[in-house]
Amino acid sequence: MTRRLVLICLLPALALVLGGCLFEPREPETPSSGSIQYLPRASAANVWENCRLALINKDVGGWDTNVSEAFIYIPDSDTRSAFPAVDWDNWGKESEMTFISRWFATDVTIRADLLDVAISTPDGAGGVAEWDLIYLINVTDNADGSVTRYRGRAVIEFNIPATYWYVNFWRDEQGEQDPENPDATLETMGRLRGAFAP
Repeated sequence: MTRRLVLICLLPALALVLGGCLFEPREPETPSSGSIQYLPRASAANVWENCRLALINKDVGGWDTNVSEAFIYIPDSDTRSAFPAVDWDNWGKESEMTFISRWFATDVTIRADLLDVAISTPDGAGGVAEWDLIYLINVTDNADGSVTRYRGRAVIEFNIPATYWYVNFWRDEQGEQDPENPDATLETMGRLRGAFAP
């Protein structure tokens, strides 16, 4: 019995001598630098910020999560005229995700201010919030360094069908003035949708 007690007492001491403390904590792992800190979809404002984060990080999954299954997009008249072959009347979630996947797969860097001007951005009532705003998106072609800016006035509708808010509707109204060249009007994001349409 005493021999067993001595053995039990010596084992931890032996472990300390041979390999350090048995309970020594290991080095913490470095968090992934690629993680995106999306906000909880508890408000229209959070969802719109998540869309901005998905854009600048070119994260298809982030866009998908924040856009409703019943999503509808309506282009401005200039975009509709420039891309007559696109089936704008049936642009829903599937078309939107095809566009996003194709665009994000290109070698570009995206900077986005989705609330360049917040004309009307109510919190929402009855599970719906309709926003009137102007957005600005800068797209840099990483191959040649050229920058294309898109700035448009849009009506965005959010809804909360169950637990979470989503972007449900996007209607581009018109292109807006270029902040860097007041004599020029920029195209809406509809031009991007037209260029990468299904």
